[in-house]
Amino acid sequence: MGKEDILLKSYLGDVRRYADLWNGALFCGEQLVKPEELEEISPVLLKGGGIFLEKRRDLVMKQNRDGQYFAILVVENQKNIDYSMPVRIALEEALAYHCQIKEIRKTNEKADKEYQEGKSQKVYADAGERLYMFRKEDKLKPVATMIVYWGEEAWQGPKSLHDLIDFGREEPFNKQLRKLIPEYPLHFLDLNYFQHFEYFKTELRPFLELYKKRNNKEEFRKYVQENKKYWKMDKETLYVFSHLTNSKNLKELIKSEQEKKEGEKGMCKAIDGWIEDVKEEGRIEGKMEGKIEGKRESVLTLLESFGEISDGLRKKIAEQTNALVLVGWIKLAAKAKSIEEFSFHMDKLDL
Repeated sequence: MGKEDILLKSYLGDVRRYADLWNGALFCGEQLVKPEELEEISPVLLKGGGIFLEKRRDLVMKQNRDGQYFAILVVENQKNIDYSMPVRIALEEALAYHCQIKEIRKTNEKADKEYQEGKSQKVYADAGERLYMFRKEDKLKPVATMIVYWGEEAWQGPKSLHDLIDFGREEPFNKQLRKLIPEYPLHFLDLNYFQHFEYFKTELRPFLELYKKRNNKEEFRKYVQENKKYWKMDKETLYVFSHLTNSKNLKELIKSEQEKKEGEKGMCKAIDGWIEDVKEEGRIEGKMEGKIEGKRESVLTLLESFGEISDGLRKKIAEQTNALVLVGWIKLAAKAKSIEEFSFHMDKLDL
């Protein structure tokens, strides 16, 4: 996700928002994760012992309860579908458990050395504990991963390890295989489907709900007008939202209001201005939609003078919905000396 990924890591790295994200997305608004319990830790997982493997996760917080390390909560931001996601998450979580085991072994090894020197009590109860430096009473802390999906279309990838595995069609063998292999379900916040934004208690509520409506201008405008009380969002939230939705107008409005230092009142003006801009954009798009088909025909007519147009090129032109791009293609087709020259330059236009 590039710059968007960096912005989201910084934005969601705030412990208030991080706790709210978990409580709202997976715990139906129940306040099971508290901001004061969270502490950010390194997102890098490294396996040694002759096997060199490094995995970098997006956001990792350690949860502490009563002064004790309680759980690891991981957030992965995803804009594109990863069709191998269950294995990726399983590997990351397995490495996280492996890291815990390494730390426990270090502690046990140190304690056993002191025992050998007569400075402490016996550490291991049997040969197995001594061999693997891991005792019967040693326990691991839970590791949970949530995937926040910011993609344009609903998640079409596997949601569990079983969705990724071909068990075959031979019965009853395939059914027995399913019982032997853990399902390993993924935990999602798919913003295309999520409905209960009232579960969120911070500025994440309007932020995520508006993000879901980003491609429906009418719903977006209606939501803002009917829920103005939710627009008491900080500048950071609006800034991140403007980049995720790639709104140049909102970016400029926010920058302008920041320079004026008008505070919350200025932000409200910026939003009102943006809504008006959305209305105007909708009117312009409505006018242009009727002309797009004519522009496609113009491109094809100009190219047909050179000879037969391939099915691939014809399909590419037919699927183009950006009127400005089509205008550029018309100009290019008029200047080109062949279909090949047009094809070579069509994706390199500086619009």
